[in-house]
Amino acid sequence: MKFNMDASLGFILNRTAIATKMGFNQGIKSYGISPEQWSVIFRVVEKDGISQKELADSTYKDQGNLTRMIDKLVAKDYLYRKLDEVDRRAVGLFASDKAKSLVVDVIPISNRYNEKLTKDFSDDEKLKLIELLNKVYNNIQKD
Repeated sequence: MKFNMDASLGFILNRTAIATKMGFNQGIKSYGISPEQWSVIFRVVEKDGISQKELADSTYKDQGNLTRMIDKLVAKDYLYRKLDEVDRRAVGLFASDKAKSLVVDVIPISNRYNEKLTKDFSDDEKLKLIELLNKVYNNIQKD
């Protein structure tokens, strides 16, 4: 049996994802949110009135975990729910002013962190990395 864990793409991607999340968490911990909460807040600010299903799809989060996260973000006054006036069964998620202010503060932190992650990369290498990682993701989705 021959296998090199340190050359395994899955192992390398997981190791990188964990380190990336931990590093970004350090950058935003003073705001009292996690990287997962940041992605949810950002998406809602980006698209006020987003449905929970659309939010789950755009943040790659499980519906059950997302519901609990939204509940916490509502309790922290970052988000609020509002019934759709046309379809009373539908609920939209909206960003509070606190969330909008947070996004203004955290975007530069996120941009600096992304620059740190690719500091020795050329612009072409950055684009190629994103392209290749999306290709890996798409390969996974085809199964």
